[in-house]
Amino acid sequence: MKSSPVHPSVFRRWSLPLLCAVQSCERFAFLAMLPLFVPYAQERHALPAPTVLMVLAVLQALSYLGGLPGGWVADNRLGARMATMLGALLLALSYGALALNRASVFWPALGLMVIGHSLFRPGLHVLIARATGHDEQARERGFLWHYLAANIGYAAGALFGEWAHAARGWTTLFGGAAVASLLSAGLLMLGSSRLENDGTDVVTTPDQPAATSRHGNMAAVWLLCSVAVVFWLTAQQAGSSLAVFASVNTEPQIALLSHALPLGPGLFASLHGLLVIAMLPIFLYLHGRSQSRAGSTAGKLVWGYVATASAFALMAAASLRGGDAGRVSGAWLVGCYALLSLAEILLAPLGVSLVTQLAPRHKTAQAVGLWFAGSATGNGLAAVLGLCWDRWPHHRYFAVLAAVSLAAAAPLLSRRRHLDWLTAHAADSASQPEAEDKSQTMTPTASPDLDPVALPFAAIDLPASWARMLLVALPILLPASLIANVALPLPVRGVSAIVCGLALLFCGPFLLGHSLLRWARRGTAPAR
Repeated sequence: MKSSPVHPSVFRRWSLPLLCAVQSCERFAFLAMLPLFVPYAQERHALPAPTVLMVLAVLQALSYLGGLPGGWVADNRLGARMATMLGALLLALSYGALALNRASVFWPALGLMVIGHSLFRPGLHVLIARATGHDEQARERGFLWHYLAANIGYAAGALFGEWAHAARGWTTLFGGAAVASLLSAGLLMLGSSRLENDGTDVVTTPDQPAATSRHGNMAAVWLLCSVAVVFWLTAQQAGSSLAVFASVNTEPQIALLSHALPLGPGLFASLHGLLVIAMLPIFLYLHGRSQSRAGSTAGKLVWGYVATASAFALMAAASLRGGDAGRVSGAWLVGCYALLSLAEILLAPLGVSLVTQLAPRHKTAQAVGLWFAGSATGNGLAAVLGLCWDRWPHHRYFAVLAAVSLAAAAPLLSRRRHLDWLTAHAADSASQPEAEDKSQTMTPTASPDLDPVALPFAAIDLPASWARMLLVALPILLPASLIANVALPLPVRGVSAIVCGLALLFCGPFLLGHSLLRWARRGTAPAR
């Protein structure tokens, strides 16, 4: 007697908690290592602190940029589940190699860590997207739960790393990180049947019919990932400019009920993460209760950038009140961190949720990789902008961040109706596969207020010519040449750095995407 098939929703009830546990284990392992990597490299491998800081920055940048080729591998070769499992195994191997405390395996271990993250991040996000179904609100909730699990892993991993190093030494610290990564791979292996029945490990090909117009959807993905660079730029301020402001320009104590409570930079550094963890359950509860009248994901992203702009406008006001040269109350920073925490909840999980919703099936992991490449770009711009901290008054520095955040909200607000149309069309087409052939004839030109000129990345399937790529690169190369000229006055070089950073913000994703597209097509071009 043939058994009746199990409906995919039964598996989705198990898939999402499983994948959240996988993410929590991976974040636990990484945060157990990250805060103590500098003293480890100094003590065990005799590397100077500036060198270790540079290595750590390059390591994280390559881990994010590696999501682009890692996403291509997940989409076209391994499948999302196998790519995620292989990434977790490589991470476990890298942490295990670091636990050996041998100089001969130090650099290979870091290389394995980059490859592991490059495969793990895009693959896991694709699995979460497919496990939550095609409904926009359900996918939002899925990524919110995922973000909560990641932050819990962050906090637990940092606490474990501090304890393991103090009580047991480096071997226990990295050994524990390796065990956590092995646990994430084991959870994926044990849940493979559920994930397969959920349809999450299907390797699609570029020849598969797309549910929506590839040009319109990929243009929207490029738009989201381009403005996300601003989010990553502002998110880095919590550990850079805001930390310095807390140390130098904030009162070291606050009066509460006639008692003076000490306020140090470490307290403010932990406040942001604690607020995110505290706000996420409340946000999930309100999201579930208001599902029927909840706004679109694109609209929530706009509000996220508005909250970011408000946070830095508040800091600009604090600087004008006395923080440029003196000290102000810590309440200003508390308000700023509260707004930034709200903005992070609206932008980080919901942004990648919308990217996976809009991306064509056979490019979902590559779209996630592009989202994380925006993180690397934003981190780089944060480093460039940080050079202006001692050159500008603080109110001007924070005002620039507020203005850039509002500038990022502007294209999303102008294209909101079109993004909502694409999202609804993607959900309808995915839930009605029998109408797929008919939907191929639809293009975004039938959508509300679509202006093809306003989406510059619409034609992304064919790589741009070398002449066009050089022309797009000129706004980056020319200011960069002025920065390198030490004979120029410092203000000229500073303005050139900002111009170069803005050009990199708008032109960098185009150049990086078309360069990788040329690389990918070189290996798949038909023989003549």
